[in-house]
Amino acid sequence: MIGYGLLHDRDELIAKTSDESRAMALVLERHATDSFAGVSKILAGVSEVLSVRADTWERGDADVHALLRRQAALSPLIRAILVVSADGRLIHDTETLAPADVDLSDRDYLMAHRDGLASGGPAGVHVGIPVRGRTSGSWFFSMSRRLDTPAGRFAGVVVAVMEPTAFRGFYQTLTLRDDAVVTLYHADGPVMARFPDHDSFIGRSARLLPLFTSLLKGAQAGTDTVDANGDGPRRIFSFRASAEMPLVVTVSSSRDSVLEPWWTKAMTAAAADLAGTLVLGLMTLALLREAERRERALADLQGSERALRDSQQRLIQDIAARHRIEAELIAAKQVSDAANRAKTQFLANMSHELRTPLNAVIGFAEALESGIFGAMLPKQTEYIADIRRSGQHLLSLINDILDTTKIESGKYVLHQEILAIEELIGESLRQMEPQAMEKGLTLTESLAEPLPILFADARAVRQILLNLLSNAVKFTPPGGRIVVTVDRSARDLRLRVIDTGIGIPPTELSQVMEPFHQVDNSHTRRHAGTGLGLPLVKSLVEMQDGRFALSSVPGRGTTATVLFPASRLRTRIEEAAAQGARVGTGDNRRETASA
Repeated sequence: MIGYGLLHDRDELIAKTSDESRAMALVLERHATDSFAGVSKILAGVSEVLSVRADTWERGDADVHALLRRQAALSPLIRAILVVSADGRLIHDTETLAPADVDLSDRDYLMAHRDGLASGGPAGVHVGIPVRGRTSGSWFFSMSRRLDTPAGRFAGVVVAVMEPTAFRGFYQTLTLRDDAVVTLYHADGPVMARFPDHDSFIGRSARLLPLFTSLLKGAQAGTDTVDANGDGPRRIFSFRASAEMPLVVTVSSSRDSVLEPWWTKAMTAAAADLAGTLVLGLMTLALLREAERRERALADLQGSERALRDSQQRLIQDIAARHRIEAELIAAKQVSDAANRAKTQFLANMSHELRTPLNAVIGFAEALESGIFGAMLPKQTEYIADIRRSGQHLLSLINDILDTTKIESGKYVLHQEILAIEELIGESLRQMEPQAMEKGLTLTESLAEPLPILFADARAVRQILLNLLSNAVKFTPPGGRIVVTVDRSARDLRLRVIDTGIGIPPTELSQVMEPFHQVDNSHTRRHAGTGLGLPLVKSLVEMQDGRFALSSVPGRGTTATVLFPASRLRTRIEEAAAQGARVGTGDNRRETASA
């Protein structure tokens, strides 16, 4: 009976160690998978932002560098985030604002996305094997996502450089057996992290070990007893492959070390057997206590199982409720979209219908005011002028509504051409000068020299200027000052309209960009308008690849800033050369026709 009990204890100890090893492998696999998944989400967000930024491929751009540093700080695994172009050139590096001029075209993360070998297709991520950095000499492994041009062609990759030592440090905090070994492998075989002996094994390929030659081919997870390398003892070995990432985690312990307590117990049992009945009685009592402990453990396990079932049932109910809420939200959004389209169509139709009688009212008022039907009394002339000004004001409001509905419905068409920005500013200032003089405002301009030529829609740019100037005149008290400035900001063209008006509270700055919202919304409004001026300016600027921003201090004034990107600017020398080439081509065609 003693011998049978010892054999049973031996098997139980091995089984318990196997269960612990299997559970530890599960925990470490989830830790590795979740860690890599977190970095993958960070890269997904970065790639989405970079795909819409105009300055993504400007090497060492400060704004992009700041964005990448903020994202890299979100995960302790990330040492740095890189942006590499399709030809292997390093564009951005979070470790320096001036990235080194190195050729990375032979890195696996670039070749995998360029050749379409990344797991998950073009939108998937690639996890690289451990390599040494060319400048730092330290080990790292990478995770990368593809970047595309607006036309969908391969433009490069965004890469997270990850620290293998982060996993080693985590493994050091675990409660492991003295001789336990934890290893994180890449699915292709190389060691990515290990404890202990991390520095000796990182980067080594385990492709020829039984783990990759046989065990993983039979199952994605399991526990087995394998021979150690060389003449070492057999080891209890648990492995688990990630279903989401190309990762494999193993936990192993020496079977001799596991059985060491059992051998001590066996020697004690042998001595007890020789000692006689007293020792036998003591062992019987020990076995009874062990049975009682197992019953308690089983009862605890059954209680845990019931709690788990209850938790699963609650989770299923929560998921069902969430699906119902999502369905209701989708239905509400569809109703909202339909109402918005109906509103847009209604405004467009009403704008068209109102413009015809308004033009007639304005035209007849101008005819009467000119005296074509005879002289009128001074009071009649005053009233006719009021009718004409009111009609023109109402027509401008209707035009704003019509332009807004065109933009929302995608029917606003840009007619782009080469523009001299200083001429448009001069025209706009002359047009607004009577209104400014009527309120006693000073209207000036400050233009940097030399200014580039702008490639944009003249009507849209003129409307941007007039709307900003009109707002400045409307909300600036008598005696105030309005300045229009144009200069270069980095590589962009910056146009600003600065006034000394009533200003906008900080809480209202984002709301004034919404259609029909006005800062002064009391029942006794002091300033007329529909609240479409600034939203229309924002839409027209963004349609031409620009950016629009407001800054204001209540009671001290407002600054409206329009930034046109470098892609829409031409120097006067370049334009003169291009015009000469066009003229030359025209002369050649005329000479050919004459011949």
